[in-house]
Amino acid sequence: MLESFCPDQVATRLENIDQQALLDRGIKALLIDVDNTLVNWRDDQIPPERHRWIEQAKDRFGICLLSNTITAQRVEQLGQRLGLPAVARWDWGRKPFSGGYRQALQLIGACPTETAMIGDQLLSDILGANRLGMYTIMVHTLSHSEFFITRINRWIEALIRGWLVRRGHWPALQPAAAQQPEAADEH
Repeated sequence: MLESFCPDQVATRLENIDQQALLDRGIKALLIDVDNTLVNWRDDQIPPERHRWIEQAKDRFGICLLSNTITAQRVEQLGQRLGLPAVARWDWGRKPFSGGYRQALQLIGACPTETAMIGDQLLSDILGANRLGMYTIMVHTLSHSEFFITRINRWIEALIRGWLVRRGHWPALQPAAAQQPEAADEH
C-alpha cells in the first residue's frame, strides 16, 4: 500500500529534470506543482534557470500548473506570465483527490499515462498522480516556509519515505540534466 506514495523519479530541482529522458519515456504532458516546486511558498518570482527550463519544455510538452491553494489568483497570474494554463483548487478537487488532476489534463488535452506530475509532496502531488497512473517526479522542497498543514504532512512523509527506502523502493536521485543549448535569451 505505501508504494502508492513512491515517486518514479527523484530530482533536486525542476530545472534538473532531463526533458529528453521524459520524451524518450513517452511523456507528452507535464503537470507542475507551484508552491515549493516552481516557486517558494507564496512567492511569485521564478528564478531564471527555472524559467528557461519551462520555456524549453513548452516546445516539447503540454504543460499545466496545478496547485492546492487558497490564493488561486496568484497561481493564475503565474500561469499567465509563463503562457500556461493553471488549475488552483482548495475544494474536494484538490490533490490528492482526482478533480484538479482531471481538470488540468482536460485543459491540455492529455491522458494520465502520457503525463508526468512534478511536485514536492508525497501526500498530495505523488499519491494523487500515482492513483491516476501518471509518471511521478518528486523534487526537493525549495523552502522550509510552507502552510502549517504541510509542515505536519512532512513528518508523515518522512516516515513513509523511510519505510520505502528501507525496503528498496525509493528511486535514486537523478543526476542533473545536461544543459540544453540556449537560443538567444529572450528574458
